[in-house]
Amino acid sequence: MKTKNKPAVVVLTAAAYAAIFELNSLLFSSFEFSANVNWIFLSSGLRLAFVLVFGVWGALGIMLASIATNLIHYFDGDLTTAVVAGIISGLGPLLARSMCIHFYSLDIELKKLTVQLLFKAATLFAVLSAVLHQLWLTYRGYSDHFISSTAAMAFGDFVGTIFLLYSAKYMITQLLVRREQRKFPEF
Repeated sequence: MKTKNKPAVVVLTAAAYAAIFELNSLLFSSFEFSANVNWIFLSSGLRLAFVLVFGVWGALGIMLASIATNLIHYFDGDLTTAVVAGIISGLGPLLARSMCIHFYSLDIELKKLTVQLLFKAATLFAVLSAVLHQLWLTYRGYSDHFISSTAAMAFGDFVGTIFLLYSAKYMITQLLVRREQRKFPEF
């Protein structure tokens, strides 16, 4: 999808991501597997959605918001870990998008996006994002249990992604149906 106002996309994507991150923390903080690993992570749905729609500009907004939320919520003086984890948050869905385009023939305009393709993209993204994050966090000494943390993070990312993407798809479908009903009123 061609993005006309790139700075606005970056800022709005970052703001929306940060807001959903805070909402997720409020609603599901008691469901954390460990620090940075949530059993339900709604923010992951926005990661994938924004990158599917806005490409690199959505990824940049995610990166900036992730760096900010890492510094606010998890910063312990290790700036490198916080920044790189934020970068991974934006690059993970961008890499998943690229893989979906290559392996699943994802249409970059999303005109042929099906429920099945959305499911495949969500699965690929959740696993890829969790692996990348946990590789980094394990390397930096923040995770001692790579496999269990990766599995929990992938599950939380998948649940959050499926919930948000399918909710968005449902709302868009309902809006389109209502718009069509206004064009052709029943008698």
